[in-house]
Amino acid sequence: MIGERFTKEARQAVRDAIKVAEQDQVQVSPQHLLLALLDKTPVLSGVPREDVEAAFRDARRKGGLSKTDVEALRSLGIDVDEIVDSVERSLGEGALSKEKPRKRWFGVAIDGDVKKTLERSLREARDLGHNHLGNEHLVLALLQGKGVVTEVLEWHGVHYADVRKQVADRA
Repeated sequence: MIGERFTKEARQAVRDAIKVAEQDQVQVSPQHLLLALLDKTPVLSGVPREDVEAAFRDARRKGGLSKTDVEALRSLGIDVDEIVDSVERSLGEGALSKEKPRKRWFGVAIDGDVKKTLERSLREARDLGHNHLGNEHLVLALLQGKGVVTEVLEWHGVHYADVRKQVADRA
């Protein structure tokens, strides 16, 4: 089972992500996992929590679109901010931030991307020859994903190749 290889810290990060999501009454997402890892993972020490939380709020308001998505649409002549403002005037604030139906995995409501992240983290640990799965492997897995989590980390100088090298060098 995947959880058998988790370090105590990685197990706690997953539990913390679940707690935050449950408090918000939403399913666990990669965003919750990153928030749980922020203050406990050395490779993330330069990433300000306030910036991450602001980016996540902005993406939720825009139906999950990252800044890269918004810029791509803008290049096609589509003003996402104008659309969001119009929708919110008609349907109320946060109308586009509605949660997807909950899926359950091992009894926990998670979004499909979290399951993929956990599976990728196991592959990362295995590929690095580690017999444990730690927070650093979770970060590597998050960096392999797409969307706002990866984008926010990269804006703050946290890149997959650099983190992988740091993790490999520590082994």
